[in-house]
Amino acid sequence: MNKNPKITVIIAHRGIGDLIYHLPLLRSLHETFETKLTILSNKVNNSKFVFKNEKFLKEIIYFNYTRLKYFEEAKKIFKFRKLLNSLNADFIYLTSNSTRMMIPVLLCKAKTKIIFGKGFFPFTKDKKFKYSTSSKKLFSYTKNLNLKKKIYNFYLTNINKEIKNSKNILVNVDSHHNQNDWKLENYIKLIQGLLKKKFCIYLNFKSKNFSTTMFPRFLRSSKQVKFTNNKNVGQLIEIIKKCKYVIGNESGPICLGSSLKKQVHALYIPTHTEPESKLINPRNKYYNVYKVSESKIISKILSSL
Repeated sequence: MNKNPKITVIIAHRGIGDLIYHLPLLRSLHETFETKLTILSNKVNNSKFVFKNEKFLKEIIYFNYTRLKYFEEAKKIFKFRKLLNSLNADFIYLTSNSTRMMIPVLLCKAKTKIIFGKGFFPFTKDKKFKYSTSSKKLFSYTKNLNLKKKIYNFYLTNINKEIKNSKNILVNVDSHHNQNDWKLENYIKLIQGLLKKKFCIYLNFKSKNFSTTMFPRFLRSSKQVKFTNNKNVGQLIEIIKKCKYVIGNESGPICLGSSLKKQVHALYIPTHTEPESKLINPRNKYYNVYKVSESKIISKILSSL
């Protein structure tokens, strides 16, 4: 093996949580090969903010993963292969088995190519984890790698660990594609309870289906409530660092709170998602909104803070 080999990891996943689920892989590669990593990352996942303080990182190069028409897609594939060749990587790890990602990797000149979920034949897919969640797939393939050092740690490196105010709490009221959203009126009732308990509330949402005008005037005018919907992911991470608690739908902010070792209360709808963030921090508390009533969930959360 070459000393300090060049290693490139390609992350096509879109979600912030998916970045957290990559941490064991990235740390294991860094420790095994004793070299920093070049990461090619789907631009929408904001990895430059999430991985900012990690010692495994050499650089992050963003790419556009949007599906295009056939001719444009072919052009993009060859352009991506050209980028891969320019990096002169000894090892390339692709953590997605999307055909349009496998093609440029298999055609590039890297010496060793590892593709998570690739079948026995070129451009075919392994069906072993077909029905598994994204987090379970990534973790399973990482554990199966032949690496000397394996570090199964999902916690982000937190430079500023101090909680400035134990009454700070982040409440996230939406989720990716709005597939896992508890009703907004339930969150408003929960926030009313938090206001009575004198919490300083950071209220977060990103979906275009939400706006501040959807919240009652008493909440919008409260000095205890700060809306964070216009903050970028880097700013949101700094806000979560200041909080003791993170509450919300199973989503990116819940994964960030879990990875920053906050006290997390996550709500999920089983027909759309599983409580994947439990893999990050098993101490999180989860509420299946199909099995537990709204009033009971609110009561349980408020009594535990």
